[in-house]
Formats: sequence, structure tokens, C-alpha cells
Amino acid sequence: MEKNRYIHYGLVLTGIAFFSALILATVNQLTVPLIDANANKVINIARTKVLPEAKSFVESEQKDAEGLVFIPGKNAEGQVIGYVVTASEIGYAGDIKFVLGIDKVGKITGLDIVSSQETPGLGSKIGGEEWKAIWRGRDSSYKFEKTTDAFAGATISPRAVYTGIIKVLNVYEKEVK
Repeated sequence: MEKNRYIHYGLVLTGIAFFSALILATVNQLTVPLIDANANKVINIARTKVLPEAKSFVESEQKDAEGLVFIPGKNAEGQVIGYVVTASEIGYAGDIKFVLGIDKVGKITGLDIVSSQETPGLGSKIGGEEWKAIWRGRDSSYKFEKTTDAFAGATISPRAVYTGIIKVLNVYEKEVK
């Protein structure tokens, strides 16, 4: 009698697990397109922030180099005025994904952090407008300065963004420019 009870409970739990997995898979399939569309929307908004002079971004003319995709930004006359690139670097609490705008000579036109899981109040300050603005006009020759580029108690997140920026700028200098 006891043996049948354990089999019964095992079958019930297996059924619950199966239907739960089925429901989760279905919901995932329904939400993935919406999540991807929202992520693309965030990146497109970031592109216009980091290369504000650009009137259009032509993805069909993108340049791929070392795993990075450089998308040209064009002015109203159709001339390339710079590039935008989405990159990622490992921070303190996970990946920091950012969009960087670069002009034709290799200087930063803007930086926007599109996702990060950094510590609130410390590493999350990398998303602040004031901190992002300090990168405008800098190029690949810039050296990280802990006293001006980092925050008290949080150096890993700013240094991670700096490392990612320098990687992008070096690839731009070598292969895109």
C-alpha cells in the first residue's frame, strides 16, 4: 500500500513539473520578441544620444571588426560623420552594456550605458549623465585616472567601462578608421 502511495506522489509531481515547464516555455516564446524589440529600441535611442549630429544610421553599411559592429551615422547630406558601436564589458556585478559614439577622427562623441547590474549608489553611478559626459572628446590615448574617473568606494565599474571604451577605440583606429 505504501509503495503505491509513493508512485502516486511521484507521478503527480512529475505531471506538475511537466505542465509548469510547458507553461514557462510558452510564455518565454511569447515574450522573447517583445523583449528583443524593447532592447533594440533602447539601443536605437542610445545611438541618437551618443552621435546627436547623425540624422540616420545605416546598418547595411556596418563594419564588423573583432566582434564589434560599427554602424555609420550620416548627416542630412548623407555623409558619414561618425560611428556608433554597442559593446559590453564585465563589471563588478555582471556585464555592463554600453553604446559609444565615435567621430571620424576617433574621439568620443557620447557614451550611454544601456544595461548594468552594478551596485546601487556606487557602481550604478556610471549611468549618471555627469559621469557619462566626462568621456566626450577623449580618444584612445586617454589614461584612466582613479581620482577623476572613478567614485569613492567604486572603481571596478568605471574601470570596466574605461577598458571597454579603450578596446572599442583601438579597434576603430586599427580597422575602421
